[in-house]
Amino acid sequence: MTALTAVLMPSIAGAAPWQVDNNVQLPDSGYVTQKLELVDVDNDGFVDIVFANSSGDNTGSVQNAQLNQLLINDNGAGFTEQGGVFEDEDNAYVIKAGDLDDDGDADLVVGVNFTGQSYVLLNEGNGDFTRQDITPGNNKSIGDLELGDIDGDGDLDIVATDWGSSQPYGDPVDQGASLHLWLGNGDGTFDNGDGNLPMGMATWSAWSFDIELVDVDNDYALDVLVSNRGVGFGFGLKNDGNGTFTKLSVPALEANIAKQVNASFTPSDFNGDGFIDLITLQDGVGQGGNCLDIMGVQYCAKRNSVLINNGMGNYPTDNQGNYWAIANNPAKLDFDAATLDFNNDGRPDFVVTGVRLGPNDKNSRLFLNKNGTTVEPAPVPQDAAFPIVPELASTFGLQFADFNHDKREDVALASRDAASKNFVLFGRNDPTDGVAIDTTPPRIFDDGFAAKLGTLLFFGKQAGIEARVDDYKTPVRWHDFLFDTGLGDLNLTGDGATLIAHGRRLPYMEFALGLGDPNELETMADDDPKKFIAPSIWFGEALWRVGFTVPYNGSPTDTLTWQYCAIDAAGNRDCVGPFSVELEIDPNDCGDGTVQEWETCDEDSETCVDCQETCGNGTCDPNETPANCPEDCGPNPCDNDGACEPPENAENCPDDCDYDGVCGDDICQNPPETPENCPQDCNPCDNDGACEPPEDSVNCPNDCDYDGFCGDDICQDPPENEMNCPEDCLPEPTDGGICGNGVCDANESVQTCPEDCAVCGDDICTNPPENADNCPADCSGATASDGECPDTAGGVDGQCQLDDDGCGCVAEPEGGTRGLWASLLLFGVFGVRRFRKRA
Repeated sequence: MTALTAVLMPSIAGAAPWQVDNNVQLPDSGYVTQKLELVDVDNDGFVDIVFANSSGDNTGSVQNAQLNQLLINDNGAGFTEQGGVFEDEDNAYVIKAGDLDDDGDADLVVGVNFTGQSYVLLNEGNGDFTRQDITPGNNKSIGDLELGDIDGDGDLDIVATDWGSSQPYGDPVDQGASLHLWLGNGDGTFDNGDGNLPMGMATWSAWSFDIELVDVDNDYALDVLVSNRGVGFGFGLKNDGNGTFTKLSVPALEANIAKQVNASFTPSDFNGDGFIDLITLQDGVGQGGNCLDIMGVQYCAKRNSVLINNGMGNYPTDNQGNYWAIANNPAKLDFDAATLDFNNDGRPDFVVTGVRLGPNDKNSRLFLNKNGTTVEPAPVPQDAAFPIVPELASTFGLQFADFNHDKREDVALASRDAASKNFVLFGRNDPTDGVAIDTTPPRIFDDGFAAKLGTLLFFGKQAGIEARVDDYKTPVRWHDFLFDTGLGDLNLTGDGATLIAHGRRLPYMEFALGLGDPNELETMADDDPKKFIAPSIWFGEALWRVGFTVPYNGSPTDTLTWQYCAIDAAGNRDCVGPFSVELEIDPNDCGDGTVQEWETCDEDSETCVDCQETCGNGTCDPNETPANCPEDCGPNPCDNDGACEPPENAENCPDDCDYDGVCGDDICQNPPETPENCPQDCNPCDNDGACEPPEDSVNCPNDCDYDGFCGDDICQDPPENEMNCPEDCLPEPTDGGICGNGVCDANESVQTCPEDCAVCGDDICTNPPENADNCPADCSGATASDGECPDTAGGVDGQCQLDDDGCGCVAEPEGGTRGLWASLLLFGVFGVRRFRKRA
């Protein structure tokens, strides 16, 4: 028997509800534990433990760094430290568990103090973790942090307290530091969201041991409560629902100097009105002389308080109605409290723990909730929750869970003392003063469930609700609920259907379609294929969100019957409901670009455009033919408009198709095609600014709104220019001449463009266009008598006089020259050389 066991054995007989199992000891190496976290990290159904270790207090540095610990539960028979998870020592003050990368298992976020680097350990399964530094979390002094979906985007965020760097912390001149908001991206990384927090918070709470995310006003948006041990006071921040905060003054925390100090908050609904109340520790008046030096810091005993929510999201006074009477609330050095339903009466009781003030001081006490109106110590000897032994004299943190699956709540304790070990205590099996088997189902806060889904839903649309559910325990964790090995075999649906690596039957919505009697849902087996189960997703405090797509059952109208349920780790089940909702097809679905299973159109159909069936609308649309839509296009599509428009052809529309061509071949065959019956071929208007025939003021008013047209040898600029009317406006004579325009430009020659460059009289017969008839001067024989040009003016054949006889032969006058022939032929046969005219 070990010395530890020998010390604890006498106290076991002292009838404390929780006791040490001598066979279950936790590994310890002289660590100072600041906080603990419970989590089933390996998803085997047994709850494991994480300890955040650091020996620093109001001062600290790298010399205070220690190795953190992950202890794996060996099926309730003991705990084994898993190595390799925390590879380096650091000054972790808090470690919290949550699904940071949206894969359904628990990851760890580590808040490091004394200007260290906070980080995430992503759970890869099989005991492997990947470290990922929190980029905004460098060079901070994190005293505490909480996880929750702050901005409603579905990813867990972090809110953290920062002590700053002005050591010693809590000193009257401590400058403090502001809170931090780190917004999760769903992959274990975080962005800096400090801009969403109000400015000037540095001295509101300069030395905070505890921060809580709590929906104080039941709008399903997580608000913030911050404790204080130094300069300033405890305060709150109100969330606008989108992750932006404003200061929430809490009168019960700011009433007087004595109330401005509090060690921690424990949120729960103690009076059953559906709003979250608070246990606050060390925020009451002190009791002279009860002060202790703890790790070099002087702590003095103070009373605790219960703050009752006023139903509007605030706390006007402490211990309202003498909720926690002074006689039962002496000054203590309490540092943590956790709730549970100890006596199975459907109300949260709690255990408060801290530092022992004397050898026989009950530093861990059990308080029972009396009808929601007051709390009282459990009857002796149960009021001493844990054995009064030296090893348990400095318990700074506790959390409840059933470690050995006997359906009794056990407890893990963290010691903030290097000389004391951390412990697991088990609920004692004694019908008189032990811990009773859990027979109470979880608590589902009914805040108008019947109206949460409304009265009408549409097939294929997203639906869902938000709810508050706990097993009377604070904090709320996955392992509070049933470990279900058959969870993956159920007909799961919704956002949480794939996030079940944890294996827990988290609070869920179950529903079925087409039930004649809503009560049938209550008797349907979980594995009934007609029953859908939509698991919820935790997003902070005791808040859960369930979302799913409304299924279709083959009928245009239906009924969805649903209820919301929770099963705790001991197998106790409760549901709210059943309720019924009518289902219909959303009339706005057709044409939304998505082919739903109740829509008859097929995305591969030629007559279905964006899920809108065009066939039947009375118009033969371009995507329709007589074959695929005879209703609109046939069987005879002939419209007798004079133009042959496919699917018209010579067989089905001979009156329109009796010409060579079809409307749409880019050739305007007029008649029969006109701008009216075939605009694609016959509307010549190109809107280029120039009036080019057949454009005119009727068919192309935009181009033909000036006096003139392109091709009249006048460049009217504007609107004509070289681009839209080159025949009128192209520069002369060298700038890009066009063969056939009547101008022999510099880039043209007799060989390349004889029609522009051939000149009668140049002694060159360029044929074509010159020949003996039109240019005898160059092509020979034109002046000789050929019998084809009789002289009608009295001369001999072939010797015409100057006057032309009309036969195309111009005679050279007596005494004339060859040049006169050339001049006359040049200007008479070919005409005057054409030059472009400029405006």
